Amino acid sequence: MNIDLSLNRVYWEYIQNRTWSRPSSEYLGSSQVPSIGARVTVPPYKKKGKSIKTDLESLVTQFAEQYKDYKFVLALSGGIDSEITADTFYNLGIPFRAISQSLFEGTNKHDVMYAVKYCKDRDIQHHVLNLSYRKMLEETIPDAIKHGEFTHSYSQIALTNIFSYIKDDEIAIFSGHNPDFHRGIGIGWWEDSPNIVKYAIRKKQRFFTFTSLEPIFCHYAANFDGDQPGDKDNEFIYQAFPHLMRRVKMTGWENNVNMIPRLENKIRYLARNQHMTYLTWDYFTLNFVRQLYLKKAIK
Repeated sequence: MNIDLSLNRVYWEYIQNRTWSRPSSEYLGSSQVPSIGARVTVPPYKKKGKSIKTDLESLVTQFAEQYKDYKFVLALSGGIDSEITADTFYNLGIPFRAISQSLFEGTNKHDVMYAVKYCKDRDIQHHVLNLSYRKMLEETIPDAIKHGEFTHSYSQIALTNIFSYIKDDEIAIFSGHNPDFHRGIGIGWWEDSPNIVKYAIRKKQRFFTFTSLEPIFCHYAANFDGDQPGDKDNEFIYQAFPHLMRRVKMTGWENNVNMIPRLENKIRYLARNQHMTYLTWDYFTLNFVRQLYLKKAIK
């Protein structure tokens, strides 16, 4: 399978300007059809291997060879998604250092502890940086909106802080570009997930994620479960990586419920974009629009 392993890989465009950057004015957005103003530009994802483990091993091997002149930094949240990427690098003998982010003096320590244990048990260099509430409000949010065009997701915005700790000869590798699912439209991504790519481009950072690549995306899509946290059944991951510690899916933001409204208000005020864009293939958008017209016609 021929996979594009480009850094800061762009796989979408906006209809009005045919570029990866959202139009600065009169953007064609819609709450009813959130994918109307943008489209995924790569061919529809269909192919995957027998297991996510074998596909990750193949992709990581190719990636490490292609970028052998760089050092790798893996962002570990404490969740299983980022840990399987780290585990693949580790088992293939590919050196890397790990970085995790402590929110607001440790409110997500229940999540980060898994990353700490994983790295300690394997003697992997690991740094836990702290993002304070003040910095999030006063620096991170304005910077992320300016350079990444974020509109809604405080959790994705918080991740941009990690780039400040990436060196010139390093590539930052994140997880978290798993497929989203709009119940009317279908599979795709809410825009604030790939907005990290925009941020990296404008800040001249080297960024990569394996979870937006066709085989990995397809493994996640095949195990979609809207009734479970994270909208997926993680059993396929634990079957492929049985030696990794099982954990309850968490967001890392469970202890910040009282702080979130102020973060959201700051984001809405600065972004001034009421619509959250959904990135998907033309087929899904056209089919959804057709269904809406049929419903109106029946009425």
